[in-house]
Amino acid sequence: MKKGAVAIFFNRKAQEEKQEVVMLDTEVYSCIDDSCIGWMRKEFASNDLKCPLCGDDTTMEVRELPKIN
Repeated sequence: MKKGAVAIFFNRKAQEEKQEVVMLDTEVYSCIDDSCIGWMRKEFASNDLKCPLCGDDTTMEVRELPKIN
């Protein structure tokens, strides 16, 4: 190797092991307060359907989110 040269290595194995992210339309409960960013997936929602951040009411909507295994 020449002086000052930089060796570059590529790892093909790491590229092959990356799993594809599957996006799904998912029902979520989103906070009705415009200044709050709180939301939760339907399957993880609390029984009272209150915002996990501010405690305000939520409304159901659909978002495209990564699939949870």
